[in-house]
Amino acid sequence: MTLVQRIHSAEADLFANVAGGHVEESFLDLATTGLRVRLLSHGSGPPLVLIHGVSHSAAVWASLFNALSGWRLLAVDLPGHGLSDPAVYRPGHVRKPARELLDDILDALELDEAPVVGHSLGGMLALWYAAAGSERISRLVALGEPAVALAGTRVRMPLSLLTVRGLGVGVLGSPTPRSVYRRLLAKGLGRAEAAAAPNSLLDALRLSARRPGNARSVVSLMHAIDHFRRPRPESVLTTPELEAIATPTMFIWGTDAPYLSAERARLSIDQMPTATLHEVPGGHGPWLVDTQRSAELIRTHLASPAATPTMTAQDGAP
Repeated sequence: MTLVQRIHSAEADLFANVAGGHVEESFLDLATTGLRVRLLSHGSGPPLVLIHGVSHSAAVWASLFNALSGWRLLAVDLPGHGLSDPAVYRPGHVRKPARELLDDILDALELDEAPVVGHSLGGMLALWYAAAGSERISRLVALGEPAVALAGTRVRMPLSLLTVRGLGVGVLGSPTPRSVYRRLLAKGLGRAEAAAAPNSLLDALRLSARRPGNARSVVSLMHAIDHFRRPRPESVLTTPELEAIATPTMFIWGTDAPYLSAERARLSIDQMPTATLHEVPGGHGPWLVDTQRSAELIRTHLASPAATPTMTAQDGAP
């Protein structure tokens, strides 16, 4: 069985358990970047675009597929992730390609605008996009810390290893056993997230990371946005950029967030005119810990008629 066949097999097991098996796979040809990216679609209703974090794939959203019924969920494999084409990134030249990528994706989906849910890297790309003045993201939900978009974020193990070109490719490309990958996931996402992740999800993610083009893409991306221990300055949103984000944005933050505490994140989030911050149990991937609570918050944000001033709510409050 080829590596791609093994990825498809793991995803079939995953979707059979959490999404009734009704997940459609297709590919988008992106006009500007010239890349071909994979799309996983589920459900019916208004579109909701899902953008995953670094070294993951669209399969990571599987637990939300049923929980967000009433929406047409459109989960994209970012370039160099999942089964999408690889890409190469250069330090100091990430923001413009990121804007082009999101424009390309929305164009290929034939969407003038749409709400977006982004995890980690996906949240950062969406925030960069909104800060540049685009209004095509109608509402944004950032799950977990949005990579290194906010000041004070730490680059820590195991992600710091991925900033080292030779070492990072070896880490991602090696045939990591499931038990070892679960321990790595515990360090990257959190213990609760790693414990909650089904074996089929672990297999889909670890096998996808082994695709040679994916490993090189992820390492070039991490090197482009981060130093070994800290973000590159151009990755972090400035005060004027935060103040310019008019997109109604909800941050769903794990109480055990490993890269940036909610308290420190508020220093940046308070500068956004239409942002809310909600703390829920978990680390960097809180929807894996409490899928229903995360889905409830997402629904609330997408349905709210107007954004409210920045506020913080603990779990149990909408």
